[in-house]
Amino acid sequence: MTKKELYENIKELGPEMNPQERMMLYMQGKEVDCLPYSLLSHEALAYIWGFTTENLRHSFESMCALLERKRDLYGEPGISGGLGLRGLSEALGSKLKYPENSEDMVVEHILKDYDQLDALEEFEVEKNTILLNKLDLMKRLMDHFPDMPAFGGVAGPMSTAISIRRIELVLRDMVRDPEHLHRLLDFCVTCNLKWVKTLHETFGITSISIADPATTTDILGYKYYREFSYPYMKKLFDGIMEITHQVPSLHICGHSKKILPDLADIGFNNFSLDNCENLEEIKNLIGDRMLLGGNIAPVDVMMNGSIDDVIEATRQVIYYGSDSPCGYIVMPGCQVPRGTPLENIDALRYAVRKYSKGAVKGKRINSLEE
Repeated sequence: MTKKELYENIKELGPEMNPQERMMLYMQGKEVDCLPYSLLSHEALAYIWGFTTENLRHSFESMCALLERKRDLYGEPGISGGLGLRGLSEALGSKLKYPENSEDMVVEHILKDYDQLDALEEFEVEKNTILLNKLDLMKRLMDHFPDMPAFGGVAGPMSTAISIRRIELVLRDMVRDPEHLHRLLDFCVTCNLKWVKTLHETFGITSISIADPATTTDILGYKYYREFSYPYMKKLFDGIMEITHQVPSLHICGHSKKILPDLADIGFNNFSLDNCENLEEIKNLIGDRMLLGGNIAPVDVMMNGSIDDVIEATRQVIYYGSDSPCGYIVMPGCQVPRGTPLENIDALRYAVRKYSKGAVKGKRINSLEE
């Protein structure tokens, strides 16, 4: 399909349901216009529309313009109170580099020696300039967009730990210094819960997401996951539940099949799946306990694929995910990267609307028929 044909076909689809209304009715088991979907394209759209990372960090007007454009064109409003994978680390004193148009990166980790942990444990949100500035930005955005929902986010315990202390040292500590590593992971949970509590008490935020790519079994293996990740993921989950009374969502990059039953036992009921996993297998393993989402390749398909590649990948996940008992949300397996063509983002949206019409939670849609 050419770009011209795509946009002509999109026009023929007509109006669609409000995303929030669609999700609410879908989870109630009612028929909706199409499966719920998320484009996960904040960074990609910012790049396409000419907003640099540096510009969005320092310009309130630019951030407002980006949020307004996303809302008006894609119905995806939302003010983020997320710390990202490295935000807490920066607040604690790690040095980050912010390239103009790529992801931030830690260039100097704050925790070189565990003797430094005593000082770090004095961390308080209300005394931290970096986090206070973020709270001030959120307040300004919420005042500017009073009807726009706000949500929070934190990195999981293991991903937070490797942003504070170099990953090779953390992996070494699992064998040589497990006692101090346990203390560090507990500290990471405490800090993240302080942020969640501040968001809840200041803005009434209850929707929290957790991203923990370092917990993948590609890095830890199941044995080390059980010893060093599982207890602190559970503590983070329990703490968020105590503060917000709402189950947080979870995303883990890489392979996660071996640990998904454990995560469901903790209480997670909403999981975003990377594209390296088999959607059919995960659905059969845990679909009766978790709302699933994701699985479309963000790089190979969304960024580097053709319009037809995106449409075909979307049809595949609709077919295999639509009958998941607890529901399925169509979206990429992770954040869509900068450099993704706009037509590929629009192709995902087009394919969901075209091939999952009349969706009902748990009901198979034969999207592969033509």
